[in-house]
Amino acid sequence: MATTRATAGRRPDRPREGSIDTPARARRLGSVRRRASGAVLRWQARLDAPVADRVLPWSVAAALSLLLALLSLARARSLDGDPSLAGAVQGAWVLQEGGTTVSLDGGVHVFAPHLSLLLWPVAQLTRVLPTESTLLVIQAVALGIAVVPLWLLARRVANLRVGAAAALLAAYALYPAVHGVNLSGFHIEAVALPALFLAAWAGLSDRPVLFAAACTVVVLTRADLGLAVAGLGLVLVVNGRRRTGTGALVGGLAWTIVAAAVIQPWLDAGDPHLRAFADYGSSMPSVLWGLLTSPGAVIGDLLAEPNLDLLVLLLGPLLFLPVLVPRFLIGVVPIATVTFVAASADDPLWSGRTVPLTALLFVATTFALHRLGREGVERVIVDRRLLIALVLASATFFVQAGTASPYRRPWEWGGRDLADQVRVQVVDVIEPDDAVRSAPSVAVTLAERQDLVLLEPGDRPDPDAATDGVDVVVVDESLLDDWTALERRVLLEGIEARGFERVLDDRGVVVLRRGGAPG
Repeated sequence: MATTRATAGRRPDRPREGSIDTPARARRLGSVRRRASGAVLRWQARLDAPVADRVLPWSVAAALSLLLALLSLARARSLDGDPSLAGAVQGAWVLQEGGTTVSLDGGVHVFAPHLSLLLWPVAQLTRVLPTESTLLVIQAVALGIAVVPLWLLARRVANLRVGAAAALLAAYALYPAVHGVNLSGFHIEAVALPALFLAAWAGLSDRPVLFAAACTVVVLTRADLGLAVAGLGLVLVVNGRRRTGTGALVGGLAWTIVAAAVIQPWLDAGDPHLRAFADYGSSMPSVLWGLLTSPGAVIGDLLAEPNLDLLVLLLGPLLFLPVLVPRFLIGVVPIATVTFVAASADDPLWSGRTVPLTALLFVATTFALHRLGREGVERVIVDRRLLIALVLASATFFVQAGTASPYRRPWEWGGRDLADQVRVQVVDVIEPDDAVRSAPSVAVTLAERQDLVLLEPGDRPDPDAATDGVDVVVVDESLLDDWTALERRVLLEGIEARGFERVLDDRGVVVLRRGGAPG
């Protein structure tokens, strides 16, 4: 009581100058948070309107397609692109000329490796448009426009709010596999990516005609993508669309088996798929028996270090969310099993084999977000912290492993030094009908001809292999860094000793022609 009386008349202590009024600061922070949350909710309400579904995905698709096209064209212009682009350019040129054989792929039928029938209509565009640029732009647009059916899947089937759907598109735009495919030559399988997203939306929305059309486009890009269609059919069966799913499952498997067992061996006078499974048998029945009776070998191939590295790079940017929805992840199993068992250590990390995996993993991620969200009045609400984590994970993997990472300095692509200018001029000293063995750095420039093969440097000079069956040899000494000056001299003088003369020698680029310059 004495204490109470003593303090009753005192005025409350004021905060000393420089001190922190914690309750007042907390009130101010709370007010800021409430205002920010209110602003976010108002914007979400505006964006959840139908007009956003019509404008936002197409705007993102246009911007992403433009960015991907600029990156791939700049990379190609600087002559730093993947040498496999030369094979695609030659294949398109052969088809528009009415031919069938691609010498860069070992002299096989243009459709033999993957039965990519969609190459034919694409090649017809190159009759009036430049081949290399047309292929790269088609690929970039296909990768960019894939966000439209992905948005439809997220909004109309998974019923996500705009924030979650936008985070999903951001993760896709930053996904390392998307940029890897875009910058590793030309892959007609890129067209299958939007088609797979469209097929997933159509199948889960009970649109069988659109679903069948999208699946047809998928298998026309590459025969073994029938396994991706089969995987998608398995997803539909598990999720209650049994009729549509069963048709896709049976149709996808049937097309892949017929293509691999009948059509491609007939075109190739062999079997390109058996070479990939040579460790398990020499014929299709023996391969199937070998796979069934050698589970240890199959598991060992599946768990090979390159496969695990690729798996982490595919799942890591998505926070491993697909594993939370086994009903949708099950579609990955057929294509992943065959791809990983058949893959060799020499396969590039980013190639067409990642396209179906990318599509099916993003479908699973869409429904993982649906599962982790809570039902709102009209839409499923996903915790903003999870969405931020998803975008940050994708950005981190993009910076760390992406082929267009800032660490690769993509803003410097597109320039040409003096040596590059000489590489471009090589085509001027070679006749259109000449059979050429070319260094990889010049192969794309010379690809529009019937006979072109790559010059493989090897471990030592081999003039006989370099001159066998060709009229012109193009040597780029910048690709012979591991060779001594004496070894380079031995190669060039050995080629000259076999009847070749130098018609160009500048900046380390040497062109040698049988019998010298043409008349």
